[in-house]
Amino acid sequence: MSLRRSLALALLGVASLGVSLGGPLTVQAAPTNPFPSASETYYKLDVPNGTMSVTVETLVQNGSGKDATAVPFSVLPTATNIVVKRDGVALPTKLTAGSEKLEQPGVVLATLATPMKNNTRASFVMAYDVPAHVGDLMRLEKGVIETSFIGQGAGSFVFVDVPSGGENYFDPGCLKQSSQPSEAKSGGFERWVCGDVAVVAVNTNNPDVLKRCAALDDKCRQRESTTGLFSAFVQSITDQSTRGKLEADVAMKDGTRKLVFGFFRRDEAWAQKQFAIAQAALPKLEAVFGFAYPNGERISMRQSHQIQLIGAAGIAFPEQGEVLLSPDTGFADDAEVTVHELAHQWAGFNLTEGWLWEGLAEYAMRTVLPGMGITPSNHAWTKLGYKDPLMTWRNGSLITNSDYWYGKAGAFWFAYQTAIGGPENMRKVLALTLPHDTRAPFDGRWFMDNGERVSGANLDRLFLEWIFNPVSATSLLVERRAIYDSLGVLNSKAVALGLNGTPSDIFDNLDVWSFAAVPDQIARGSTILESYAAVADLTAEAGLPPSRGVVASWGKRTMTETAAVIEQQRQAVRILRDAFMQFATEPPDSPVVRQLALAKEHFADGKFSESTRLASASLTGAINQDAAGKMIALAKTQQADFSPGFLDKLGMVMRDPDGDLKAAEVAYAQGDGAKALGLSQSAYAAWNDSRGRGLRFLASLAGLMCVVSVVIWIMLRRVDSGAKRAVVASRGGRTGHVIDASESKTRWKDWENIP
Repeated sequence: MSLRRSLALALLGVASLGVSLGGPLTVQAAPTNPFPSASETYYKLDVPNGTMSVTVETLVQNGSGKDATAVPFSVLPTATNIVVKRDGVALPTKLTAGSEKLEQPGVVLATLATPMKNNTRASFVMAYDVPAHVGDLMRLEKGVIETSFIGQGAGSFVFVDVPSGGENYFDPGCLKQSSQPSEAKSGGFERWVCGDVAVVAVNTNNPDVLKRCAALDDKCRQRESTTGLFSAFVQSITDQSTRGKLEADVAMKDGTRKLVFGFFRRDEAWAQKQFAIAQAALPKLEAVFGFAYPNGERISMRQSHQIQLIGAAGIAFPEQGEVLLSPDTGFADDAEVTVHELAHQWAGFNLTEGWLWEGLAEYAMRTVLPGMGITPSNHAWTKLGYKDPLMTWRNGSLITNSDYWYGKAGAFWFAYQTAIGGPENMRKVLALTLPHDTRAPFDGRWFMDNGERVSGANLDRLFLEWIFNPVSATSLLVERRAIYDSLGVLNSKAVALGLNGTPSDIFDNLDVWSFAAVPDQIARGSTILESYAAVADLTAEAGLPPSRGVVASWGKRTMTETAAVIEQQRQAVRILRDAFMQFATEPPDSPVVRQLALAKEHFADGKFSESTRLASASLTGAINQDAAGKMIALAKTQQADFSPGFLDKLGMVMRDPDGDLKAAEVAYAQGDGAKALGLSQSAYAAWNDSRGRGLRFLASLAGLMCVVSVVIWIMLRRVDSGAKRAVVASRGGRTGHVIDASESKTRWKDWENIP
């Protein structure tokens, strides 16, 4: 038996576990474990020598209900040199060996020097070594270590020190510790932390969770409900002579992609063959699914012994664009595994359940390989006698036979392809399953809906026979079919009116199989179609072309939005009809006819607001044109009768009525009635009111002169007053004629008495 996925780390629905980091850490004992604990296990990998040293620091609580004389600890099956200490004192130990083949850890029972009271806690430190070894669960060789790790159950952190200069690969779920300890860095190591690997694997796209777990948040410790003791895996290589690497550019739909395969040199013949198969299969897989390779510029393949140890021939990590492959899987040709896992790059997290992603990977593999001259193996699932529907796979069924599930899941998609009309329609459906689509991930109901939409086929029997539980699903499918039959009547009415698709508010309910509100929505849709039919008739009667406005709205927008578009079209038809009637006798090359032709084009495009504006402007322009002709005639009469006097000439200052009248005539000839009307009114007003403006100009001028005179008088008065004050100040405050004889040398002399 060969599984295609890891039960905990790849695509087997870890997300459905509902693991949350929201609450505080609580360490609870499993029913068979009377010693719950919180622990840190430190693995130091001596990769060049193929050995490990392990230290376990554990806080244990006695939950046995009585005094404890011994405490158990878990170790790797090949542990040696085991020492357990309490308060620095070594304790007597007894080892019950584990089994790699059965994935059972060894159990070390440490005898306490003094009994441990019930509900009390105690700290212990255990150390042991793991020698070089190649077995069913671990491969520790010089230069290469591939191994799983164990903690002490719920409440565990597992820390792994790997050579910083090595080629290191951890299964998703382990993170590089954000704060690297000095003892690790100084020794040439980097430290990784593996807590609850399921939580981390589920939250690979949640930077906050990854940051917290890398910083050793206690909420990231292992939980009993999500993983067993074996909870992490590393592949670390320091001897690159053991490692091979193949690289090639593969021509794909959107350009080349870099294909890289890392493998062990002892398996080079196998690797070369799988690499060639991958190069040939990737473009073919892309063609099967109908959309471009979605996971970046690189496709990574890596040989792994670990996945074979847990019963898997291959594992795919679509979001990372990575595939793990194991040689010697027991298949007649490992090409089947390679192509299946590569198919998961398209059939991965964009799908909700195992029967979808595994079935589509099987379908794609069995579609591609015959064209490459390879015949896939036969699961013979129909001979096993099982009848469980596909949706119960890992969701209630007790059947564990992988041949049944993989065989049936792959066969279903070929039956589905036939039911919807063949490979071309199958490609149309698969092309809609883009991983980054807002509707992703896609479930079985989505495939039923879209298979029917693409083909028009009724898939009730197919899905009842293969997928759904007939007991619980039959009534729902009957309700769904009644809804779709009613919708078919509505769609027929729409098609008769040139409309296609389903209004978005109806579609949204159908998409989630919420049928209660749909009958009322369908009834409203029928009323809206009747309204549109009336508008379409009105459009034809007005001699207008069919419009794309409602056509573009019906299958993409809500019914309320479409009803608004229909009303806009109704208003546009009425205004355009009036405009065409108004200007029926206009020559074809007249401006107003050209404007109406443009309005008709916008109407046909569904631009009803612009169409209405142009038609309204045409009607308004006609009124302005008529008024402008009359005003130009009046202005010319006024021009002929104008005999300017003094006041008239003053009134013409800054006015050019002759120029305005000429410009008005030009605008009138060009059909610009609004401009012609404004200019002719300006010219007429200039001549007609010239005397009044002249009088107003003189009055304004006289007023201005008065103001200027008053201002000058005030200014002179202020200057004179200032001069007098200055004289008085210089005479000490005295006024009149003053003779200053304050100095002895100063004498008053009359001009007549000058000697």
